[in-house]
Amino acid sequence: MKILLVGINAKYVHTNLAIRNIAAFFGGGDIEIFEGTINDNMDDILDEIILRQPDLVAFSCYIWNIEDVHYLAENLKKVKPGVVVVFGGPEVSYDAGEVLKGCDYVDFIIVGEGELSFKKLIDAMLGCLSFEEVPGLAYRRDGGIHINEKGPFVSLDGIPFSYGESEDLKNRMVYYETSRGCPFRCAFCLSSLDSAVRVASLDKVEKDLAFFVGKNVPLVKLVDRSFNCNTERAVAILNIIKRLGGDTVFHCEVNPELVNDRFLEALEGIEERLWFEVGIQTTNPVSLREISRNPDFKKALKGVELLKKAGIKLHVDLIAGLPYDDFESFSEAFDDVYRLEPDEIQLGFLKLLKGTVLREKADEYGIVYRSCAPYEILYNRWISYEELCVLKGIAKLVDKYYNTGRFKFTLGYLAKTFKRPFDFYYEMYRYWRGKGLFRKELSLKSLYDYFEDFSKTLNVEEKLVRDLIKFDFLYSGGKGSVPDCVDLEEDRKLKDKVRLILSDRHWLERNLPEVKNLSGRELWKKIAYGIFGHDLTTDLSQRETGIIFFYDKRKTRYAKFEP
Repeated sequence: MKILLVGINAKYVHTNLAIRNIAAFFGGGDIEIFEGTINDNMDDILDEIILRQPDLVAFSCYIWNIEDVHYLAENLKKVKPGVVVVFGGPEVSYDAGEVLKGCDYVDFIIVGEGELSFKKLIDAMLGCLSFEEVPGLAYRRDGGIHINEKGPFVSLDGIPFSYGESEDLKNRMVYYETSRGCPFRCAFCLSSLDSAVRVASLDKVEKDLAFFVGKNVPLVKLVDRSFNCNTERAVAILNIIKRLGGDTVFHCEVNPELVNDRFLEALEGIEERLWFEVGIQTTNPVSLREISRNPDFKKALKGVELLKKAGIKLHVDLIAGLPYDDFESFSEAFDDVYRLEPDEIQLGFLKLLKGTVLREKADEYGIVYRSCAPYEILYNRWISYEELCVLKGIAKLVDKYYNTGRFKFTLGYLAKTFKRPFDFYYEMYRYWRGKGLFRKELSLKSLYDYFEDFSKTLNVEEKLVRDLIKFDFLYSGGKGSVPDCVDLEEDRKLKDKVRLILSDRHWLERNLPEVKNLSGRELWKKIAYGIFGHDLTTDLSQRETGIIFFYDKRKTRYAKFEP
């Protein structure tokens, strides 16, 4: 039997861990994995599947790919009626019976963990056991739908390492798990339905992570639902990362409330190799209590503050549309998070995922949501559709301006001219809405230009804003089209002076010690320079100042000089 496991990922850089694990656990046999993306032409993917002439095709189903998976499966069955089609994954695990009733092109659905169930399904198809013996299997029989009880959890140590030596992972985001399950009960999250936390042995974790480091994988994303739910284990894994060395960055989801001195100590020395995602969601205590989270939001915010002080790159999540969270209370949560200045802020919107408590209680909360994946909220008793639209506009502005890091210094100045960060973004939202910018594809240059134009509607010093935009432009690389408000003509006259400064090793030692061992030629390739009408490195006072920017691998450094 020729088996094809199909993963349709959100982006090319992503890897599908689920189908890799199933293939590795299956062990041997004629089994192959195929990965595409939701951005690919689905007919091209259909061609690829059919050309491989499989006897069975299993699709990994998520909210981001379910529509494409249905399209592929339906048309695959039309072209090759004899092919067995299997669905699995979170998007079909909670309504498997309904999917089988409505989709005659799906033969089987695996509910829950797939490794053992898939292997036993193949055994059943080969006549080695009955379909009733396959744990978590949904199937048709005698004109009805049958769903078997789930079996025991699979030992993570029993799943062979699922990435191959021959795979080119240099430009991929690799997914890996050291644990499954989550001890927390967040009402909006599927992980709350699996509270039994199971872990892989630390020996296996070290061996597997060493493979990624040895392959120079740029980013490994640990899919553990709460990396630090067990502090001692988290510390042990951080110590593994320290021992392995290398440049691989590890992305982990952490609970900020559990950050303590022991955890913080373990971060020392590997700060630049960690990227933490932190779910705050809201700072409305009534809403937090309703969704089964700790209402002591100050403790969570303190955890974020401690991680930032430790030098960790932070991505902080907010969710609009939760019960009891209205427009005003959510705007306060935005302020609370923004003032902590994390590297990224994701202003997300409640999704009523199948199987979650909030989906089951949607009528009680007056939550109306879209019927198609990802089942995003339209409105509820506390927040209107129109208010959510405003927040969506602000979310886009945060993505374009804050999260890119390209406007850091100008944002820092302009936002502080308002009493609240949210008020600043709301005013910028009104400007964008009035200009009709949300529906336009804008270049990076346009983002700078419109930002400068927006600043003219505020009570700010225009020349200072232009200086700040120029600083941001050069700080973030100075590549591409130059914004209209940035004048680089005077800077070119500084070339000889800057060369002389960079040849002074004592000056470099004092001001840019990171570059002291570079040759003049190497250094010149990694710098930019400019002259500014304000001292942007200290108090923004009006004083002509020269600044040299050095582009390090992970950070831009700068030093001023007398022009």
